[in-house]
Amino acid sequence: MERFRFLTCLFILIFSVITVNAKILTVGKELNIKTINEAISLANQGDTIEVAAGEYNENVIVSESIKLRGINFPSINAGANGNVIAIYADNVIIEGFIIKNSGRSSFEEFCGIQVVESSGVIVRNNKFSDNSIGINFKKSNSGIISGNYITTSIKETSMLGNAIHCWNSDSLLIIRNEISNHRDGIYLEFVKDSGIDDNIVEGCLRYGLHFMFSHRDNYKNNRFRRNGAGVAVMYTREVVMINNIFEYNISDISYGLLLKDISESIIYNNKFDKNSIGIYMDGVSKVEIKSNIFNENGLGIRMAASSDNNIFTENNFTGNTFDIATNGKSLNNKYLKNYWDKYRGYDRDKDSFGDVPYYPLSIFSVISEYNPLAMLFFHSIIANLLDISEKIFPTVTPDNLKDEQPAMKLIKL
Repeated sequence: MERFRFLTCLFILIFSVITVNAKILTVGKELNIKTINEAISLANQGDTIEVAAGEYNENVIVSESIKLRGINFPSINAGANGNVIAIYADNVIIEGFIIKNSGRSSFEEFCGIQVVESSGVIVRNNKFSDNSIGINFKKSNSGIISGNYITTSIKETSMLGNAIHCWNSDSLLIIRNEISNHRDGIYLEFVKDSGIDDNIVEGCLRYGLHFMFSHRDNYKNNRFRRNGAGVAVMYTREVVMINNIFEYNISDISYGLLLKDISESIIYNNKFDKNSIGIYMDGVSKVEIKSNIFNENGLGIRMAASSDNNIFTENNFTGNTFDIATNGKSLNNKYLKNYWDKYRGYDRDKDSFGDVPYYPLSIFSVISEYNPLAMLFFHSIIANLLDISEKIFPTVTPDNLKDEQPAMKLIKL
């Protein structure tokens, strides 16, 4: 305890010295320092640069640990040439700017803000417009991307990048950003031990969220809506996805959430509403999918035969055209205590669970997997009779794909 107190006092003393020695430089068109780069050349570690309102046509390079603060949202305009701001230092803070018009190229990664091999960088409360890539972290750790508004009007797909693009980094926090109109909203590759919380991502050309080889990340309270292909989680383990909303991701190749080669993960308390497919699972193992809402999707869950040892429990399936579809027969997954609005069983012992199992796989969903044109006969008398007979005497649908204790009432989540 004494050692802890000593270290605390030492930290306060050092911080006080740095604060006392730090100075504030002011940039403005009517002031002595007229450009941001000039102020940076005069600044020392720990200094703050305050930039007055106006437009600054420059490519800003930060190579010292400084705080760069905009007053009344000054604009930094790169004139479609290079990065707007490039950071090559630790513990930099960028806040309160309009950051726009990065370079555009099919070969170069031009960004609103690019952070390279830096630790503790904070990018918060900025407005990004018309950049190829909004924010790019490369080989950077312990950074925060918070409260930014990121959009673009770039239409050329070859020059359109991601709103937030992070590579080979760890311990990042991406929170409370509003994102639209980029290729991917948030793209993470080899990004570990990070949190992505409370973001709104909509209207992106491809994925609202796309991450690969990014282990032990948490995704909470995000909203992904009307994106081209939904959200993709690939080649990753130990993922936590809680309280997210996936909605209106609709097209022939769209889904709320794609899981590809995922293991040892949890998906709790999410809402999949009005998507072409709620969750598409391929090569998924040891994932618990619990207390989610699957509402009015074309397919609630599409399960490839390569997925096994997953558990679905206490989810609500309501208003989906098909609750589950699969291309395999021997599926080693478990379904327990879910609510299925198509269940027509009974509960004689009054324990709130059906006395007979529910087989959620419709024979028509099996037929349409192999012959999509069969959907022309969906809801016909013949289709309904086939479905009823299959549930009584299963011949095509897997016998082990069943919920032994289907909930009789909608589960309160």
